[in-house]
Amino acid sequence: MAWYEGPCRITVIGLDADWPQRAVVTVSGARGARIEIPGEVGTVRHVDAPSWHLEVEHLHEGRWRPNIRAVRSRWETVGGVRTQTITSKDVDWPGGNRHERNLVLRLERVGEEAERPRQQVREALTRAVTQSSADTPDRRAAAGPASVPARSSSDGSAFGAPSTASGGATSTSSTSPW
Repeated sequence: MAWYEGPCRITVIGLDADWPQRAVVTVSGARGARIEIPGEVGTVRHVDAPSWHLEVEHLHEGRWRPNIRAVRSRWETVGGVRTQTITSKDVDWPGGNRHERNLVLRLERVGEEAERPRQQVREALTRAVTQSSADTPDRRAAAGPASVPARSSSDGSAFGAPSTASGGATSTSSTSPW
């Protein structure tokens, strides 16, 4: 479903489903851990990894299956903590309820990087670019898709700054020519 970077606290904040639900975190790289988060309201798990994936699943006929949909809200700051809500739907029933609320998760960024206001991150990046360009000879700016910063599917740039795209739900796009 979604790819994330850095430490995060995941809390199950809602459940409205006929089948058991769970979230599964798969840590990328050499650490390769797998963390299962039962779909029970109040369950909290901490993920402390540089890179990880999050999937939402339901148990049907003795087998865990991916939920048909998981909608992520934009990251927002609440009480100085960056949060995101994920609402999921296990199966779309013909003529049935299409609300994505079978399993609802809240993700909270933990650590110093997550608590810095957006403006401070922008200022730090601006200072780094200014210092870098002041210390080097004039260069022509690169042109084409490779010069456009790529966005991560976790709704932030590679530097952790939130996306400035409009709209409520996030989407994954790539500007890489590869």
